Amino acid sequence: MKRNIFKYSPTEQHAIDFLKGLSFDIIKSIGISTAGYFEAYWAEQGKKVTATTLDRKGIEYTKNLLKEIENLTFQIEDVTQNMPEENSTYDVVYSRLCLHYISDVELKKALSECYRVLKKDGHMIVIVKSLNDWTAKTEGAYYELETGYTYTPSIKRYSKISRRLHSIQSITEALSTAGFKVQYNNELTETIYEDYERTIIEVPDATVIEVYGIKC
Repeated sequence: MKRNIFKYSPTEQHAIDFLKGLSFDIIKSIGISTAGYFEAYWAEQGKKVTATTLDRKGIEYTKNLLKEIENLTFQIEDVTQNMPEENSTYDVVYSRLCLHYISDVELKKALSECYRVLKKDGHMIVIVKSLNDWTAKTEGAYYELETGYTYTPSIKRYSKISRRLHSIQSITEALSTAGFKVQYNNELTETIYEDYERTIIEVPDATVIEVYGIKC
């Protein structure tokens, strides 16, 4: 990477290392965060990267931070709605710490859209928070069967008190149901940040799940 402005995370690096051995040209990143370590890396390698978010302030921050990097475009997009792209547009769809904000019903639609916009043999990479995350063990936390959400009312700093925390089984089954052949899954802890700009470390470390699938 040309500039030392990116905050490293294991799941981003794992995805980069996985893709290094593959042939691809076009990536869609759903829910870009901060400086976009994953996204900027591949843009600097000459790949075309489209990054989306619902955070208008955040996307302007990232645009300014990465303004010298070519091949990287941004768009405001709601992952629970139909994607604007035609069928079979992308080689890779990547989403880190985004899809756990939506319900099971919304996730089903989102993954169906991801499948649609991927080319045959395209790769889907998903990282979500785990049911084993510390937030699920806080005072008053409870699980809602209808939506799949875990509510964490004692955590005041989050804009929403709900997350769709996953088990390896639930997120793997979600990808399989959408039509993906799951190639890899793993649960691990990693440092994440409370804010978009990655300046405030969340304590303790988060427990996350990474799942990779392919459109056969």
